Amino acid sequence: MSHETADFRYEGASTKSLVDVFGSSIETKRWSFRKKKQVDRVAFVFSGGGNKGACQVGMLEGLVKNGFMPEIVVGCSVGSLNAAAFAKDPTLEGVEKLKKLWLRLSSEDIFPKGRFFGAWRFIEKRPAVFSSFGLEKVISGHMGEVDFEDLKIPLQVVAASLHTGKEVWIDKGNVTKALLASTALPGIFPPVYHEDVPLIDGGVLNDAPISKAIELGATKIFLLSCSTLERKIIEPLRPIESMLYAFGMAVTGRLERELEELKAGVEIIVLQFPGPYGLDWRDFDHSSEMIQRSFDLTNSHFKR
Repeated sequence: MSHETADFRYEGASTKSLVDVFGSSIETKRWSFRKKKQVDRVAFVFSGGGNKGACQVGMLEGLVKNGFMPEIVVGCSVGSLNAAAFAKDPTLEGVEKLKKLWLRLSSEDIFPKGRFFGAWRFIEKRPAVFSSFGLEKVISGHMGEVDFEDLKIPLQVVAASLHTGKEVWIDKGNVTKALLASTALPGIFPPVYHEDVPLIDGGVLNDAPISKAIELGATKIFLLSCSTLERKIIEPLRPIESMLYAFGMAVTGRLERELEELKAGVEIIVLQFPGPYGLDWRDFDHSSEMIQRSFDLTNSHFKR
């Protein structure tokens, strides 16, 4: 199966940055910065995106096979899981293990319903509809008992503080606990306490954290995005779908603003989600298709 790609790279003023967007059909004009020869500090940034996180596995495979390797990895929400797995084993073999994990995942693994599950759980007095037990089992089963200091590539993941409303960046201590905090989608999973502060999904504040990669000194950033810069108009059928759709609009809006305000000398390569679109947020049956589409798109772009 072939997938169209587009390279929206334009030459402009020498004081501007460079943004390369592919996997899109939109007419997006970005300005480029002609850099002097220098050694780039490369970062992989993994956005949030729930079950669409499978696409990042195909992107990773394409990047590694084409010789790209980061010095920094940054993750948010489901992207923090993929980032951590790659930081632990940044090889094609490690990517293959991550692929196998995604291919065997089911909704019941992440959202175990139990005997007394029903629609009423969305209106009961409780911090979240689901326990994080299933997700913790998946993470610890793949990662093992590992701390950030044990990873082969430095990793930072973002969560949001319920006390301050600010980003909380975690790069020390137990990886599994940090990942649970970064993926604690409000209302779906309960908050996770870190240093006595309740934390929720980092995507609430910074779903595609290229700003952190720049702060860490990255000059060439690959954004592995579970969304697209072009608007995908979908008619939500349920209240929770409307909430997640609105959340996605806010995420894309922030990303667009950050790309427009890049400082000089920073290059961003945006790898966009290639579909399928309109999936239910609990649907894990299309992971194989997402992985293959993302790999084909990434590989064909760098093989041109």
